[in-house]
Amino acid sequence: MPAKSKEKSPAKGRLSPGELDGLVLTHLRKRKDDGPLTASAGAKGIARSSGAVANCLARLKKDGEVRQAKKSPRSFVISEKKGK
Repeated sequence: MPAKSKEKSPAKGRLSPGELDGLVLTHLRKRKDDGPLTASAGAKGIARSSGAVANCLARLKKDGEVRQAKKSPRSFVISEKKGK
């Protein structure tokens, strides 16, 4: 009987400082055509907790990396950099 092939899920180990920012930004870039993403949708996409992703998005918003596109539910998109 052949072995079933399973997709590997992202490692759920502990991340190093700042690593979640990169995961969230990469996911938002990949999904930019899907419209604004909530913390919950982003968390499902990278297999992390929605609370951690929500905190990360708040930090990235403060740093100007993302912008809040909708107030309720809070949804975010990548900020477009001027000059690029």
